[in-house]
Amino acid sequence: MTEQQHEPGAYYWNADSSFCKHGAEPDIGTGGDAWDLWSDRHPVSDDGHICLDAPAGDACLECSADDGEMVPWAACRVREHARPKYGVVPNPDAEHQQVTVWVGTVECLERECEEYFTDDGDTDPGVERCSHVREESACSCQRDNDGEYGSAPCSALALTP
Repeated sequence: MTEQQHEPGAYYWNADSSFCKHGAEPDIGTGGDAWDLWSDRHPVSDDGHICLDAPAGDACLECSADDGEMVPWAACRVREHARPKYGVVPNPDAEHQQVTVWVGTVECLERECEEYFTDDGDTDPGVERCSHVREESACSCQRDNDGEYGSAPCSALALTP
């Protein structure tokens, strides 16, 4: 059995949602060209017709398929995320500033991993981070719009001989 890949991809609203401005699906028997035009913008997915003109955003396609609804790429449960340690972000005026980030899955970064709890199920305040989270350094230029840090190389380091 092959392991499923968690990758980002475009996720679209269904054609019957309020985000689709094309109207109801024309009848294939009487619609003629109208149905052909409509169907070109509304391919069939596992959940019915989607509207290619109504993107919902980047999603983790595997998590979305598992959940039956859109799971934003930033919320993918399997891939590793890099978030600033203790939520501390660099000075916005500094173009290249070192940032300490914690790297791990959402479950671990959001303190939902079993290591954050006692055997009785109570929160263990003495656990700063679980063993699945590692500490790394990133550059402020690697910060994505969602507040996480990407793996693209720092442009300042790429210029260094």
